[in-house]
Amino acid sequence: MSSLSSTSLPSTFKQLKVAIVGGGIGGLAVGVALRRAGHIVEVFERRDFDVEVGASISCAANGTQWLREWEVNIPLMKPINLQKLVMRDWETGRLLNQYNQQDYEDTWGHPSLMFYRQDMHRGFFHTATSEEGKGVPCKVVVDHVCESVDYETGTITFKNGRTVTADLIIGADGIRSVVRGQIGITPNMRAAPQTCYRCNVLTEDVKRLGLVDYSYDPAIQYWGGMVGKDGRSKYSKVVMTPCSGGEIVSFYCFMPSELTNHHEEGFEFKEVPVEEILQGDYGELDPDCANLLKQSYDRMPWRLYVHQPYEYWHKGKVCLLGDAAHPMMASNFHPSPHQSQGACMAIEDAAALGIIFSDKYGFTNDVEAGVAMYEKIRKGRATRVQQSSARATENLNERIGFSSLTPHDAALAAAEGKLTVNEMNMYNMHDHVAAEVGIDRAS
Repeated sequence: MSSLSSTSLPSTFKQLKVAIVGGGIGGLAVGVALRRAGHIVEVFERRDFDVEVGASISCAANGTQWLREWEVNIPLMKPINLQKLVMRDWETGRLLNQYNQQDYEDTWGHPSLMFYRQDMHRGFFHTATSEEGKGVPCKVVVDHVCESVDYETGTITFKNGRTVTADLIIGADGIRSVVRGQIGITPNMRAAPQTCYRCNVLTEDVKRLGLVDYSYDPAIQYWGGMVGKDGRSKYSKVVMTPCSGGEIVSFYCFMPSELTNHHEEGFEFKEVPVEEILQGDYGELDPDCANLLKQSYDRMPWRLYVHQPYEYWHKGKVCLLGDAAHPMMASNFHPSPHQSQGACMAIEDAAALGIIFSDKYGFTNDVEAGVAMYEKIRKGRATRVQQSSARATENLNERIGFSSLTPHDAALAAAEGKLTVNEMNMYNMHDHVAAEVGIDRAS
């Protein structure tokens, strides 16, 4: 497919110069969306990508629909197509419940995929920067640490002395967003009662050592997450998924915060010994699961926070996206461990900006009105997921999937105010934007 030139666009369309602060999954996703919409995009990342954190990421139908619409190279991301959710006994690994999702794509029109973070990032980077596909390839630069942003003039100053001016600035710089502070937002956050370690096991090591092999099973598997006998904490929970085409099994190991001494902040941590994970309630963990953890690598602490919603997401020519706008019950690196919607919410943010600043509407000639419309479209839905993620910390049954796997259960869950798979996957953003703008898409 040939690149889209500005001369091929309607005369009412203004090709924007867009600067994105942050080159993670959210930043690259919005780069793809705005490239597809016909804009000139530059992405600025503070680090090199060789320190990108490795862990599994869920992408439900409300996220994968945009990967398809943007013609992202999904096979390059080495996805696992999720088929079921499995709950196991903490001590024995005995199967407690299994929730089958083989008809997921038939029901919702798009699959629920599991990715390894680096693979997903690589796929977005390729799509954003490739000469192939619709739109002008994004330019991505590293080692650019944002120092200040002028939201009135659209100017970014970096610590290396470089200054960039753009028609639209997007702060996709995560939980510790500099851009967010530059538009006057001070986070209201507190440490969560639960902390986490994430780690990975190579499938080749599992096979070589004769350990229980879950890599073939396209499932999210859970141990714990509820008060157990002898007072086991509900904050003790293991979430395990295969990813990277089955080459890696990824673990999230949750425990009460008081059991860890990791309270430092930053972008890099030293790997911890496995004994730091296999303590407390983990001393009673299913031996098959514990033996896998003993062979893990990249064992990194993950401090979690609960964030209150921000009053606004935009000012002047600047708007926020992803964790910078609506941090879930999350950390510096990983969003939404309890609803698996962090990446999807960033992708939806990107989709909204791509639609609003497309040639369908006139917002390219009034950027400030466009970012105001973006907030109007996204803030309610993202805040609802944000609050649901915090509730799911306390009650596993609040998690999407456990409360809404049948129409009957979905109706009951919705009546109780729970977030449901129906609510997430039946949403039509194109129609939502058209309705807010006042355009009949059917006409």
